[in-house]
Amino acid sequence: MPTSQLLIGIVEVKSRELTVLSGSHDASEAWVVVRDDDATAGYHHLTGWGSAEALIDSALQATAGASTARAWSKDGGADINATVVICTVGTNPLLPRAVEAVLGQEHARFELIVVDNAPTTGRVPAALSTIEDPRLRIIDAPQAGLSHARNAGVDAARGEIIAFTDDDAQVHPGWLGAMLDVFAADQADRADQAIGAVTGPVFPAELKHESQRFFEARGGFPKTLEPTVWTAGQPTEQASRLGVPGDGGPLFPVATARVGAGVSMAFRRHVLAQVGPFDTRLGAGTQTCGGEDLDSFARVLRLGYEVVTTPDAVVHHVHRRDFDGLMKQTYGDGAGMAALLTKSVLTHPAALFTLARRVPAIARRVAPGSERITGTEPGVPPELTRNEVRGFLRGPWLFLAEALQQRRLRR
Repeated sequence: MPTSQLLIGIVEVKSRELTVLSGSHDASEAWVVVRDDDATAGYHHLTGWGSAEALIDSALQATAGASTARAWSKDGGADINATVVICTVGTNPLLPRAVEAVLGQEHARFELIVVDNAPTTGRVPAALSTIEDPRLRIIDAPQAGLSHARNAGVDAARGEIIAFTDDDAQVHPGWLGAMLDVFAADQADRADQAIGAVTGPVFPAELKHESQRFFEARGGFPKTLEPTVWTAGQPTEQASRLGVPGDGGPLFPVATARVGAGVSMAFRRHVLAQVGPFDTRLGAGTQTCGGEDLDSFARVLRLGYEVVTTPDAVVHHVHRRDFDGLMKQTYGDGAGMAALLTKSVLTHPAALFTLARRVPAIARRVAPGSERITGTEPGVPPELTRNEVRGFLRGPWLFLAEALQQRRLRR
């Protein structure tokens, strides 16, 4: 059911401009991203303002003194050719908006590939029939599953950097350029390049429904607000100057949930070639429901590359608007995580010892009363956690069942 309207917006420091993504100026509270010269300066929850000007003042006061210094150059990646990939089955009415947002990027040298993962329905070309842009291509990926669709997008891509976002997301005009600037800062020859992937923070595009607030209260997507370097070992000199070391949590680097998400990630093309295709046993459209994005980060790290998170690559995401949808998502989160861990142990048995050493930290994270269980605001239904645990317990068996099913289909 809808909750009281919240304003979701972006405040620009220099121009004092407020862009409202959802909600209204007479809302009782707001969540705003503050941007200063194309850099993200903060993300704030604000209440008690009476006008747009007062809201802007509050946002700027909350951000006062925040550093937006970066170790890379603005527009350093302007000459990089990139490909953006959106995978979809065409059922999300937000798809046209997601496509328009990508086509509105400030970076000039890119193409957009929309991968139709249900091409026999005709939904995707129908939804995008009014959008005419030579940078847009629709390609078919008839084999169901998000990983199959991602792989089709990679195979069709022409760019040296391949970025991904989703059909329910709205990327900021500076999103792609912000990620490319980070890649450009790693100027070594290909054999010596340290950065394999770049991610960005993901904020809510609306908080109109209880399910959306529950999702955010339980952590939501990663919202790293300072340049951060993720590595499975010691960071290289060229990468370490780009940001602070990331704290990946008790499961890192076997699991990489804090590193980023598939809605905002980019890879060097040659690194993806080394890593190999997205694992088709993982991801939406399979029995395991998810985990293919986190698996890709883990594999990049395992090869010795770093992943850098830039807070300037801003994405706003429309979370599930109904409780049943959120329940399905939490189940998938649990199943996908357990499937990913199962794959890691089967592929690299030493990962089992890593996980065993970290059981106490994992137990604290999921203990009764922990933030992961209760959320950051009152009223988060406990059945969400129970459902996630249910998915987690089934995840190993779902992974094995999916692997067996795919093996049979290949015969």
